[in-house]
Amino acid sequence: MTWIALGLLAGLVLGTYDFLTKLALKEKTVLEVVFWCSILGATIWVPFFHFPAGHTESLRGLGFYPSPLTKTEQFVLLPKSVMMVVTWILSYYSVKALPLSISAGVRASGPLWTALAAVILLAEQLTWWQWLGLAVSMGSYYLFSLIGKKEGINFNKNGWVLCMLAATLLSSANALYDKHILATLHMDLAAVQAYSAVQRGAIAALLLPWVFRELELASLFKRNWAVPAIAFAYVLAEFIYLTSVQSEGALISVISVLRRTNLVMVFALSAMFFKENFIKQKTVAIVGVLVGIALTILH
Repeated sequence: MTWIALGLLAGLVLGTYDFLTKLALKEKTVLEVVFWCSILGATIWVPFFHFPAGHTESLRGLGFYPSPLTKTEQFVLLPKSVMMVVTWILSYYSVKALPLSISAGVRASGPLWTALAAVILLAEQLTWWQWLGLAVSMGSYYLFSLIGKKEGINFNKNGWVLCMLAATLLSSANALYDKHILATLHMDLAAVQAYSAVQRGAIAALLLPWVFRELELASLFKRNWAVPAIAFAYVLAEFIYLTSVQSEGALISVISVLRRTNLVMVFALSAMFFKENFIKQKTVAIVGVLVGIALTILH
């Protein structure tokens, strides 16, 4: 099914995004990275609002033409934008403080919350194989918590872990809201992405009093190249993910699991470049996640 392939692809792009985020946060503050990513993400979409009329149909066919939204529709979109900015702030603090594989492991618990909410609120029906896949995945995520303890990270008391958990819950709520505005309200896919990006840029502008002294535009295209790369990677991942959500027959609970293939990418890159500890134990946890994903897909 196309939406399954798109969900997997979105996960791989998100894994690259997570790795770039860790690189960017080595030199930049959390709020500065959030500010630039939001502003640059909006900048990527702004030109598509101003293409000549003769090109709109070709852009629409490619999924890049944002149809105009009414003020009411923009207001409906606002909770999504707010949740995303708050999620970034919370998750970036966690990524900056924790080993990347651990913070990504905590974030990977998202499918459980999304699946439970989708079943309860959206009446989605999962097969026994999909429930088994979710259970195996969650067992693997628990294994990550045990590995974290070996690295001196108490999952129950560590503030940065709690930040990532809060970000994960918000992200799950956002995923359900995405399903609502795309599948129930039938809002235009490109418009949702473009207007949300612009809204996030406006929200991020509220951070200026806290980041103004640290802003340095020139460095973004030299030593801090990872910051604009994050903005582009997220726009790409969001485009692929929302296209999957909007596909006929798509289950948001399953797509949430598929997106967590980012954990595989994060693990491979962090092992190669950040020399993290307990690689063998984390490999077992990763295999568990993959088995859970396979069970979820092969239903």
